[in-house]
Amino acid sequence: MTTNLPLDPFHQSNVSRSAVVKINGELVGVHDWTPTARQILAAADLQPATEYALLSWPEHGPTEELGLDETIPLPRNEQVAEFLAMQADGVFYFMLNDERFAWAGPLSAEDVRKVGRVPVTMELWLERRGEPDLQLEKGDVVDLLAPGVERIYTRRRKWKLDVHGVIVESSEPQIIVRDALILAGIDPDQGWIIRLKVRGEPKREVGLADSIDLTKPGIERLQLLSDTINNGEVACSMRRNFVLLAKDETYLDARGLAWETVDDGRRWLLIRDYPVPQGYLQTSTCVAIEIPQNYPAAEIDMFYCNPPLTLKSGGQIAQTEHRQVVNGDEFQRWSRHRNPGQWSPVRDSVISHMGLIDESIARELGQ
Repeated sequence: MTTNLPLDPFHQSNVSRSAVVKINGELVGVHDWTPTARQILAAADLQPATEYALLSWPEHGPTEELGLDETIPLPRNEQVAEFLAMQADGVFYFMLNDERFAWAGPLSAEDVRKVGRVPVTMELWLERRGEPDLQLEKGDVVDLLAPGVERIYTRRRKWKLDVHGVIVESSEPQIIVRDALILAGIDPDQGWIIRLKVRGEPKREVGLADSIDLTKPGIERLQLLSDTINNGEVACSMRRNFVLLAKDETYLDARGLAWETVDDGRRWLLIRDYPVPQGYLQTSTCVAIEIPQNYPAAEIDMFYCNPPLTLKSGGQIAQTEHRQVVNGDEFQRWSRHRNPGQWSPVRDSVISHMGLIDESIARELGQ
């Protein structure tokens, strides 16, 4: 049975009658400063000892297998020796960052992190021959029964965040909103309304100085809006009849959108296969945005969809009845506008108008 410990285990001394060890996270008293592995297992009431593997787990360095009758000198200072005991038929080995670890039983990614003391800021990768290395995620299990010794290495983790359609990476699990916008190539000082979307939660507004915990499950995206909005599948070839602002083109490309510019007497930016959120009968549409001749001094207004968007619920979408011919095809006009005088040629662009479009389409779903 486990020995009761009336004394503080961190005040072990040469004159103490019993020593203290830690087995699977629990403190256990043993009546010998040089016990065998068999004695340690017995002290922890892990019997029969022949069914268990006992591994030493030092504060620094790899785990090591201990023979049942191997004598283990315990530290006679304030340190407590730590061990792992597992019921298993045998002991296997794996390499972690070129150090050889002993292990018994199934080896999960969580086990590797625990025994290797691998922080959450590091990724785990399993080396493979003849195919790309495999990143080990929570719940993954490494087969130690396969021939050879499995080799695992760590690599600095890159945390990802969708910033208004641009995927940015951070080497830290926390990121400041301002830094996220800069990484996405977006000027943070343009007076954005910034919303953080987390799966299963209402969208919430965040500030430039706020920190986002990228380890939180469900983190989806930062959405940017600069304006208050009020209501007032075509085949797109990759034409460039006119150029946009350099920052617009960079943004559209970074977001992975297929776009073109056409001139049918009016200048149009066409965004092919714009993804439509669930709740519409359509999964994608081609979005047309009219670009005035003197843009960005002149305001971009409204947007147009082909095919027209319809709600699965059958509900009507206000101010979308009008149809507009764009380059020979009929588009559904969405009459969505900024408040008068709100457009700023310094602050606003195709980037901010995409925020208006994203918000307008999501708003009809109550998102």
